[in-house]
Amino acid sequence: MFTPIIRIVLVLACLGMAFLFYLRNDYFNMGMVLLAAGLFTYGYFKYGTVYAAFQQLKKENFDKAEKLISKIKRPNNLSKQQKGYYHFTTGIIAAEKNELDFAKSELTKAIEIGLRANNDTSIVLLNLANIDYERKEFNSAEEYLHRLKDYKLNSLVESEMEKLTEKINVAQQRL
Repeated sequence: MFTPIIRIVLVLACLGMAFLFYLRNDYFNMGMVLLAAGLFTYGYFKYGTVYAAFQQLKKENFDKAEKLISKIKRPNNLSKQQKGYYHFTTGIIAAEKNELDFAKSELTKAIEIGLRANNDTSIVLLNLANIDYERKEFNSAEEYLHRLKDYKLNSLVESEMEKLTEKINVAQQRL
């Protein structure tokens, strides 16, 4: 949730407070502040900036989302849930940049790992269907759309699904 710079500032503030508590011989509060510093450090390695990047992605601020997600140097160290959203975020950014092969790979990993919300899973499936449509792999795109029907969809995803289904039908008739 915090950017790396904010985490560093918080850890340094905690260390400074711990030093002050040490000078006052207040070892209990010193220990509590050091524990807080440890939790900030642990959160940095376990959760990274995935949440912040995902929030920027929701706002369609792709450049900032890409900047935040690129700060994660070891995605394998993330928790399972964070890995799913890491791949989701990188996949959507790659799709936006028209890097379809990489986007499909990342979004497929996100589905395999699993996402917390069904709405997020439906967005990934819709994007995978759209990628396959762009690559003219209509049967695969239809499979993703068929899987998408198993989810309760919000109105935007449902309307996009109907548009994509229509596009696929038109493209198949041209063949």
